[in-house]
Amino acid sequence: MTFVSQIEIQRLAERIERAYMRRGGRFRAVCSTPRVWNAAATALWRCRLDDPELPVDPELYVAAQGIDADSSDPWADLASPQAMERFRRRVRAIVHQLQSELSREIRRAERSISRGREAVAVLTARDSRLSPLARYIVARKTLGEDLARRWLPGALEQHRSCPLYRNACGGFLSVAEYPSERDAIRAPARFPRQSACSLN
Repeated sequence: MTFVSQIEIQRLAERIERAYMRRGGRFRAVCSTPRVWNAAATALWRCRLDDPELPVDPELYVAAQGIDADSSDPWADLASPQAMERFRRRVRAIVHQLQSELSREIRRAERSISRGREAVAVLTARDSRLSPLARYIVARKTLGEDLARRWLPGALEQHRSCPLYRNACGGFLSVAEYPSERDAIRAPARFPRQSACSLN
């Protein structure tokens, strides 16, 4: 974590440059140098060193900046302390939004269960408006780890789409409980079939 190779910095720099140009930022060679992209990549990595909860995500780093195509300056936009702080604020805002969304979904499911509805029925209902990760969290709390594995693939897919869900789940799951690729190799649990009773 305290060491990053120049090759990795260069890869981050290339992604930052592409993302910046897509946002409409302009590189003015007369007043800047290509070193700005390496400086921006180093700034992004410094954010991660200062706070391990922050992702090393070049595209999100660029998206967090208020880039004006008419007066863009990549040094100020990407490599300054202000750029680093804008990134930190953006990540905190995203995590807060994800926490709020998950909290609403989980409360909705728990209310249904507390009113007497079967947990499995709540979690499998198509109209429940629960995200896969919310289903997994509720399943772990109500059905236990083994049965919750049924919802693990969906929860993992949701994490892959936005790894910041890991930060957002701090109040719902411990680090060990959060879905991981390691868990994916285990076969999902199946609910026991109801045995049919026959008097013949």
